[in-house]
Amino acid sequence: MTRLRTSMLLAGTLLVAAPSQQAQATVVEKARFVFHLGVAYYAFNTWVWKPYRQYRFQVGAPGQRANIVKAGLALAFAAYQVNAAIKMTRNTQDPFLQKIGSLLPNFGKSLTTVGNDLKRGQFNEQGIQNLNRSLNTVLNTAQAQGQVIRPVAVPIPGL
Repeated sequence: MTRLRTSMLLAGTLLVAAPSQQAQATVVEKARFVFHLGVAYYAFNTWVWKPYRQYRFQVGAPGQRANIVKAGLALAFAAYQVNAAIKMTRNTQDPFLQKIGSLLPNFGKSLTTVGNDLKRGQFNEQGIQNLNRSLNTVLNTAQAQGQVIRPVAVPIPGL
């Protein structure tokens, strides 16, 4: 009888505690999600968008080929981070993660496509501009949902 009582008490405690644990997991999931997008934003902004605006990818620019290849590697890293964020949104019930997660698959594919071009040394100006527009859409949607995504500086291997 004592084991039955202990089991019932434990089951009751878990039933009461489960919703609060799930709410805590949502906060942690959201923080991880925003972290992954912040890292991708940093990689794109630092290694692709700023050099692009400074004309470092143009013919005749000093270190043009190296800048293009670095941008390609940075986009591959950003695509990896975006794919990690996409995986987090697959089974979530959080409305924020679902809303932003719905924008990410096409963005991730674009990052990979433009990144592969740049890694091969092929400058795709229209692709970079489209990536910037897509990134701004994601950032503005997140901000409208009450969550600001800021760049998170992390070292990128090889850069």
